[in-house]
Amino acid sequence: MLITEEVLQGPDLATLQARLSEQPAWSDLPFIVLTNGGRATRTAAELDRIDALGNALLLSRPLHGDEIVRAVRSALKARSRQYEVRTRMRELQEREADLRESEQKFLAIANSVDQMIWSTRPDGFHDYYNDRWYEFTGVPTGSTDGEAWNGMFHPDDQDRAWSEWRQSIVSGDPYQIEYRLRHRSGQYRWVLGRAQASRDAEGRITRWYGSCTDIHEQVLAREALTKSREELETAVHDRTVELADLYTKAPVALHSLDAAERLVSVSDRWLAFMGYDHRDEVIGRKITNFIAAETLDVHEQSYRRDLFEKGIVEDLPYICIKKNSEKADVLVSARLTKAADGSVYRIMSSVVDVTERKRAEAARDQAEAALRQSQKLETIGQLTGGVAHDFNNLLMAIRSSLELLERRLSKDDTRSLDFLENAIKATERGAGLTQRMLAFARRQELDASSVDVGSLLNGTRDLLERSLGPQVEIVYRILPDAIHAHVDANQLELALLNLCVNGRDAMDGIGTLTIELQRVTLGKSDDLGAGDYVSIAIVDAGTGMDAATMEQAMEPFFTTKGVGRGTGLGLSMVYGFASQSGGTLRLSSRVGHGTRAELLLPATEAPEESTIRVTRKDLAPDLKEQPTTVLAVDDDALVLMGTAGLLEDLGYDVLEASSGKKALDLLNARPDIDLVVTDHAMPKMTGVQLAKTIHDQRPDLPVILASGYAEMPEGGEKHIAVRLEKPFSDTRLAQAIEQAFQKVGLTSYPYDL
Repeated sequence: MLITEEVLQGPDLATLQARLSEQPAWSDLPFIVLTNGGRATRTAAELDRIDALGNALLLSRPLHGDEIVRAVRSALKARSRQYEVRTRMRELQEREADLRESEQKFLAIANSVDQMIWSTRPDGFHDYYNDRWYEFTGVPTGSTDGEAWNGMFHPDDQDRAWSEWRQSIVSGDPYQIEYRLRHRSGQYRWVLGRAQASRDAEGRITRWYGSCTDIHEQVLAREALTKSREELETAVHDRTVELADLYTKAPVALHSLDAAERLVSVSDRWLAFMGYDHRDEVIGRKITNFIAAETLDVHEQSYRRDLFEKGIVEDLPYICIKKNSEKADVLVSARLTKAADGSVYRIMSSVVDVTERKRAEAARDQAEAALRQSQKLETIGQLTGGVAHDFNNLLMAIRSSLELLERRLSKDDTRSLDFLENAIKATERGAGLTQRMLAFARRQELDASSVDVGSLLNGTRDLLERSLGPQVEIVYRILPDAIHAHVDANQLELALLNLCVNGRDAMDGIGTLTIELQRVTLGKSDDLGAGDYVSIAIVDAGTGMDAATMEQAMEPFFTTKGVGRGTGLGLSMVYGFASQSGGTLRLSSRVGHGTRAELLLPATEAPEESTIRVTRKDLAPDLKEQPTTVLAVDDDALVLMGTAGLLEDLGYDVLEASSGKKALDLLNARPDIDLVVTDHAMPKMTGVQLAKTIHDQRPDLPVILASGYAEMPEGGEKHIAVRLEKPFSDTRLAQAIEQAFQKVGLTSYPYDL
């Protein structure tokens, strides 16, 4: 703040001092005070006022411009450092808050588990135990800190436990030991103690974290098992001969191995399952010869470790290889039997085939995921349809008002007319977007016609660029000649968008996507008849597909994308649309070289221009009196006003109704009404319901349905002469009226088309 000394003598000084006292701890607002003399020439009161500013620099007047510039720069640098201090204080506070939160989480987790959790400093000094420790031991809090913990062990275990612990502290190796710990009841119970060192970035131990797990019952059971093992082995040996025949014919696939993991014997079921005819084909071979490479790690780690440490493994998942190279998912359980000298005597194993079960589970999971995704898309579709319908109503009101305003402006006001034309084009773009939203939201029947595919592709440039993202370059290879296909234009746009999105995903959102268009002549094939077709190819530079993926690519619900990124319905829907249109979808791909998706559709010639254009001067004298009264019905006042204005500008007498009931009242009162233009989505009575009621009373009265939805509502075909999509122009409205009059046998109109 740059002030003069005179300001400090004014009445606002107290307010300034109050504001300065409200500064946060990090802030010390710098002042530059322009004075009229040195400090020695001031009174004590004047000095107090200056000192009250705190961080103040005095510059005596008159002064040189460089002095004030240097003073300001110095003050700003000091102020900048204050802000740096503020930032660092905030960072420190955030770190302290994160540390407190982390400590609270650790304590909550440590006290929520069943195990006894403890922690020590790097030198092994115990300084933390969770609640379970004190509940188990019953000792006072803190009484086992330091080295006092060793006194809780059974006297026979103390030296061993202390020795193992010291060795781990020195070496940094994990600590694991079984010992007897004094329970609060006074009895000793077996526990399993484990500890793991936590290290910093340079490998130094920063802390030890350990746990104690009560395994008393397991140890007693193990001792009992050990005690009875010799008796059991003797009994097994005595019955070996008796069970030999049963072993070979057991209903479960069984095999036994020697210490080198070579097959010693196999059951009949094992031979049949693996596809071998004779035992001589497999006896003596190592079991790893029958294990797929992708599960060798399971054998090397889990199987051998658990089997040789615990003597038993249960339900380990494997993939085995049969004689015909077919793979099967199996669960292997095994028990190791040792000889009297402690050497491995025999490994007995059972093999359970779970291939079909895993396939069924995978198919079920895939179907459930696809169902969830489909339900999510259905919900999104319903929401999208409602929003797009309301947006179409807004666009209708805007467009009709713009066109009515355009006619009322002077032709000489070219600047205003340009603005209006720009606004009308914007509504057309908005209408195109909402139509695509509606097409996504609702399934609709194919409305095939002759479509200029090149123009359609050019019209989708903006949509594709926005949908695929800025890192996908779209290259168009379109012949200059007009190429027409007999197809539903809306569904074709959706199919193209689907294929392009697939191509983008195959490139992980980065790369070049090429769109090719040409007309081709094909001979008869399995999926197409002979003739001329329009070829639209989408070529990506992605990872490509292998043969197995290609075989399933167009199956419903098949997808290579992760959960939540697709239903697996995309290509199947495109294929269904192409087939329904008389064409097909063909895929070609190589791993590492991208994919080419070619959409083939029946080619057709360009449509002939309509010649039905009758003007007032062409009217025949024997035709009925020209219909001139139109009833406009819409519950949205803005849309109704715009529609009525367009009809009036076309030369019609217009009546307005804001609901179906009011429309029926007007029809009963005005038999001279010759045409009805109605919205569909209206409360209490829809446009289709209104049209049905009208036709029950006056079957010759044409009804035009103006709707923001992308398809004809159910039941509308019987009662609606023409469906008019919102937002519409005056030209499209005039054409719809022409078509409506034609359907009831009238061929004269009050305007010149």
